[in-house]
Amino acid sequence: MAEQPRKLTDLSGPVTALFSDLDGTLTSDGRVEAETYLALERLGSAGIPVILVTGRPAGWGQAIASVCPMAAVVSENGGVTFIRDGHKLKKLYGVAPASLPEWRRKMRAAAGDVMTEIAGARMSSDSKYREVDLAIDWNEEAHLSRAEADRAVEMLCERGFTATRSSVHVNFGPPEFDKLTACRRVIEVVLGANADELDSYVYVGDSLNDAPMFAGFPKSVGVANIARYWDELSSRPKFVTDSEEGAGLREVVARILEL
Repeated sequence: MAEQPRKLTDLSGPVTALFSDLDGTLTSDGRVEAETYLALERLGSAGIPVILVTGRPAGWGQAIASVCPMAAVVSENGGVTFIRDGHKLKKLYGVAPASLPEWRRKMRAAAGDVMTEIAGARMSSDSKYREVDLAIDWNEEAHLSRAEADRAVEMLCERGFTATRSSVHVNFGPPEFDKLTACRRVIEVVLGANADELDSYVYVGDSLNDAPMFAGFPKSVGVANIARYWDELSSRPKFVTDSEEGAGLREVVARILEL
């Protein structure tokens, strides 16, 4: 790493909520381990709400928000957010719903161009569950090089979309939202706090699409596998865990509970 982050033991309080990425942060080898789920339960029992922030589709977000101990779930990199409203889920969009049909038409055309130019590129299998953004699979079921994935990002940005490479997909959509914008909305609507004051919140992530969060959250943390993207990050986390993936997230939960 060219720039050394601080150890997690330097993280200080107060911490009033935890925002966490999903793939490669909450998950370990693609699944949520029992120890990680229990850690989140312990955090909730201590009065620290957990907000999941992911590039995964709205279909996943709705399911996770329904059955897991999350105060809110930000899906599609901020495109669709689910919050609890009593016993129901309320859905907030990052773009005007009326504009979605035309955006979807443009996105599908752009995805076709990418798949025509880059051999082996294909839509992610979870794209059918998406409402606002779409995703090109580069490292989940398909296997493209980083250079090919970056070329896909370049092509999509040239067509007026926001595009970013996660650990598994190239996500792209209307240039009107990102993870940080959606999380500020959660802070206002769910936590009832000032969205401009982020000092008491921790964000944990592992990939390039977490860069806006690393920039926006003073207490941003990368799990150890962030090292593979360190030199590519436009903004880097202030702290890094010793362990990778879910084990790294459990380190963060343990530190928050200490505080």
